[in-house]
Amino acid sequence: MRWLIVEDALRDRKGHWFEYVSTFHDGLRAAGDGVEILADRRADAEIVRRLNARPVLPESIWRRMSDGAGPLRRFARVPLHALATRQAIVRWFRQHQPPDLIFVPTVLVHHLLGWTWLLKGPLRRSPARVLLFFPNTPVRLNPADGKPEWIPSPTARLFCRLVRSLRSDVAQGRVVLGAETLPMRDALSRLTEVPFTYLPHPVAAPGNTAPAGTPDPRGLVMGSYGSARHEKGSDVLASAVLEFCRCHPDSSVRFELQCVEGREQDWDPLRGQSQVRLIPDYFAAGEYARQLRATQILLLPYRRASYDLRVSRMVIEAMTAGAPVVATRGTTLAAQAEEFGAAVLCQDGDARSLGDAICQMESAYPELRGRAADRAAAARQHFSICTFREQFLRATQPPS
Repeated sequence: MRWLIVEDALRDRKGHWFEYVSTFHDGLRAAGDGVEILADRRADAEIVRRLNARPVLPESIWRRMSDGAGPLRRFARVPLHALATRQAIVRWFRQHQPPDLIFVPTVLVHHLLGWTWLLKGPLRRSPARVLLFFPNTPVRLNPADGKPEWIPSPTARLFCRLVRSLRSDVAQGRVVLGAETLPMRDALSRLTEVPFTYLPHPVAAPGNTAPAGTPDPRGLVMGSYGSARHEKGSDVLASAVLEFCRCHPDSSVRFELQCVEGREQDWDPLRGQSQVRLIPDYFAAGEYARQLRATQILLLPYRRASYDLRVSRMVIEAMTAGAPVVATRGTTLAAQAEEFGAAVLCQDGDARSLGDAICQMESAYPELRGRAADRAAAARQHFSICTFREQFLRATQPPS
């Protein structure tokens, strides 16, 4: 099989895109498949070299999501980015043989419009099967009854219309619409009346299969890594950690918290706390994996409004490494951690509840670590490239 992976968010080491695409690049090649990658036209030279990527795609739309642009400008970006995507892919196909499989890992409505134009136009006779994967969509669960509903916006209506226009392509197995959680799959299938396919978000297996979190003689390390964003509960986490340090000055727990991008100011009260190490920079190559191996517990108090349908790569990395987590009740993180790992749950947006969960995790760590370690092999199998690949190929077979 020859794969073409198309990801304009692949530009630098901000976010998880480099690790995410690297997982597919390495895993698919290990399975004997060929892999070609198209990236942002301004992709870092090291990323281009490491993945042998072709920097030909328009500038990442993800980088402009929070730049303060007004609603008209944001909406205008949808057809403009779609057109630029269409043109880049058409140019690529004019110079290269079509692949067997085209994979677009992080589809927004901007990409969906472009790929709909491609599938209905220049690629309508292409033998390639296309996987459009949706990690984030304009869908939410109604807090009153828990039923899925569209976020009220013009782009949500466009999103729904575009998905419905692909109904026949999905029925034929020519296009697969992928969702990385079961709740997201069910919500999108119900609202669009077009079947989506659950494909587990794959992560690379740990360098060794021993459970993470080997006890540190200096104490338990509890960590939180990535951008400091409101949806990830960075403000709640900072308040809970500060209160824990004040109330438990003799605890051996140490906190390692990455404070980059977004709401770095949330961490300001923690500066100078002896139990806290703030990490002010993005990780260099290989550094994140080493940091994860040195972390016994992951703190993931992500807000329910943002993660009642979405997944977090970090919780999957924790489960495959055999590390227990603290997660917010009612999120997909909590559901997955309880099935494939071990978790202590806290209430949404509640710093006191999070502090109690940290205390509970400290006291029950040996038991929780054992439970997480027992389930790590099943997590590694479920969230693997092999499982992802098999389920995708199965979804491309039209019903007999």
